[in-house]
This record gives sequence, C-alpha cells and structure tokens, in this order.
Amino acid sequence: MSKIIYTKTLDPVSGKAIPMKRGQTLTITLLEGPQCVDFNCFNLHDYKERMSVGHMRRTGFRCRQGSIVWSAPPRYNPMMVFTELPATCRTDLLAARCHATQFEKERGYPGTHTNCQDTLAESIAEFGLTPDDVHDSLNLWMNTGWDDEGNFIPNVRRNQGKKGDQVKLLALMDVLAVPLICGSGDVSNTSNYWFRSVKVEVTDSTPENDAVVATLLKKHTGFINQRTPDQFRVKDIRTERDLTATDKFEPKFTLCPVPVETVTVELTESDKKNLAKLVKRGFGEDEEDALRSAVMTWYTRNRTAQIVPETLDIE
Repeated sequence: MSKIIYTKTLDPVSGKAIPMKRGQTLTITLLEGPQCVDFNCFNLHDYKERMSVGHMRRTGFRCRQGSIVWSAPPRYNPMMVFTELPATCRTDLLAARCHATQFEKERGYPGTHTNCQDTLAESIAEFGLTPDDVHDSLNLWMNTGWDDEGNFIPNVRRNQGKKGDQVKLLALMDVLAVPLICGSGDVSNTSNYWFRSVKVEVTDSTPENDAVVATLLKKHTGFINQRTPDQFRVKDIRTERDLTATDKFEPKFTLCPVPVETVTVELTESDKKNLAKLVKRGFGEDEEDALRSAVMTWYTRNRTAQIVPETLDIE
C-alpha cells in the first residue's frame, strides 16, 4: 500500500502547485461530479523545462492510459505518465486555456471572470514563477469536439465526469505538478455550467512504481538529441526585457547548407511506366520528384518507428 504524503481539496476556482519526486503518484479525484481540470507541469529543478501539449498531440488529441507527458524540445523528456484514466475522462490537448481578456472581449463581462490563466499564475507564484511562465494546459475531463477542418465545436458535448472518477499520473522525474479547477465551467459545457471541487493526493513511491519508471526511462531517454542546458549555444536566461541583437552574432544552423548527393537510378521499362503514372496522379512535379517521393514514402512506412499512442505495456 502506497503512503499518502499530501492531500488537498481544490475549491472552485483554485489550484495548487505541488512538488513531486520521481516515482510518486498524483491522484486527481472528482468529489461532486463533472469538472474540467487544467494541468501544467514543470521540471522541479529547472523551470525552463516544462510540459509541451503540442508534442503530446503527436499521438492524438486524446490521452489514454500509458500516455506520456512530454517536455518541450530540445529536452523532450518524459515527465509523467498516465497510469489510470477512466473512460469518462475525455482529455483535450488542443483547446487553449481560458483567460480574462477572452471573456471581456467575447462576452463583454465587466471586471475579471474566473479563468485558467489567472488561476495557474496564482498557483505557481508560490514558487516565484510569473504569469508568463504559464503554458498551454493538459485539459482533463474536457469533452470537446472538432469538425474535420479542425474547428472547435463549442457547447455541444457535456462533460461526462462522474463523482469518484480518478486520474493518476506517475512522475518520471522530479516535477512541479499544477492541477486546478477550470475557470470557464460556469459558462460552458466544459463543466456543465457549474463549478465543483476536486481532491488531489500525492502518494509515495513504491517498488512497483520504481520499476515502471525505470522501464519507461530506459525506453524514452538516452537519445543524443535530448539536449541539456549545458549543451545550448546560448545558456544564460535573459533578464533584459527589451530585445536587441547580439553584436557580431553568426548563426550556425544544423546541416546548413544542406549536403546534397546526386544518385543515379536505373529503371526498367516497367519502372518507367509506373513512374509516369505517379506523375500523372500528381505524386510529383516531375519524374525525379515522383521517384524521390515514392522511395521516401516506402522508407517512412517500413523503416522508421511509427508514431503510435503509448501504452503501459512495459515488457
């Protein structure tokens, strides 16, 4: 049995920045019913490394058990992993966090309406972070929809969360985890036009959790391009707000100019006919373009690791 080392009830509309050690588990529980929960995440020892929902979207707009919370490149490290995610918890990796100007501009609300940007900013202020450090949210219990053009469909799908629902996130590094009550729930189906409390708990590491952490770190770390700040060309964090160019700076872009090697490919008559068909179908601007596209399409499908949703299968 894992030991509970922290517990707190988040009342509407509040949040909490929670320091966590690798191997510990964060449990978020709906106490009253459907409630959207926004989430930010930072490396506890380097706040510049933070969660990137944009890169989490590479495996889809919805998370599932086993989905990894990734930090932004060039770090691109696994920060946390979903170990429990009920079917009623639809996650959203697309919609941006709500903010005060949004409600003022779109709805004409006087003063400041509750919103996720301000709640996140107030939650992380305890650790000396500013409103500019708030980043795009991982949205839990947010049953949003989109059309086939990617347009957001508001106020159509109701939140499906149930009292007692739990989401569990296992820390794969030391993190500052920041869950909060979404601030737009009273004016949209995000939380079915009401605010409700949630409970957050942190449980200590267990041998089983440590084994999962070790397996996932072995699988997802150790790549030479997961760069650390000591490898950055510019290492110092800028404190001057006004942007001015560095004197006599010369950029050093990766592989620029791009090295190009000409390769001659011998084609049979059958190959030439198939290539002509590809050009006719619009698979390339000319035969050279179509051949290159065909080869690289085959290579991508057959010789590279495919982007697929993660699972907790750690065998």
